[in-house]
Amino acid sequence: MGRKKVENQYGVQVGDIFSENRQNCNYASFYQVVSLHGESKVEVREIDQICVAFDGYYVGIVPVPGSWKSHRTHIFTVQERRGKPYLDFINLSGACCPELDRSETHMYMVLQENDGYPFYFRDEYPEIAEQLDLKTGSGVYAVDKPFEWIDDDCRALIRYPDGREVETVFQELMRSDKAQRLRAFETECWPILKEMGAFQLLEEQGQIMFESLKSSLYNNMKDK
Repeated sequence: MGRKKVENQYGVQVGDIFSENRQNCNYASFYQVVSLHGESKVEVREIDQICVAFDGYYVGIVPVPGSWKSHRTHIFTVQERRGKPYLDFINLSGACCPELDRSETHMYMVLQENDGYPFYFRDEYPEIAEQLDLKTGSGVYAVDKPFEWIDDDCRALIRYPDGREVETVFQELMRSDKAQRLRAFETECWPILKEMGAFQLLEEQGQIMFESLKSSLYNNMKDK
């Protein structure tokens, strides 16, 4: 007799993505199912995310299936809430309850009021930034590739609430004095870190600590 195929009691399948993105929250995380463990458990691995849009306060991000953010996998029990499968666990950010989302076009909203692209955009172009609202469809949208860094020369499209669209270059929107200080900081520090081999030596926990330190340095620069 052939081996019985494993099926999850809530219909979860390998490749499905669970997302954690609370309203007005400054982070989002995504976990892709890599295997099923019986009828109730799944093994997941955290995946990367990319920024495809922003307004004066939020970035719009989407998950990248199969692009692993971590080499570690975790086995969790699938539960159900309001008819929707979800996971429940504790990570470094606290309680995490990502829900199953099979939408291929859903864009997640992450609040970046005091840092990131919205902060620098609003600082340089407040009159434009205040008009835009990703929640209603207006905003700055990536055209040919995701937004990755403030010096990217990729094309961007500003969609206004009245339907107008203006094409520009992303780095032109990141020209505030605070963004310039951030550029100078990165230009000075990145070669040093690479020469030290810091990125190769840092493990997952070390990377988290490094990102936290870098964020603190950025915040100190912005306040000057």
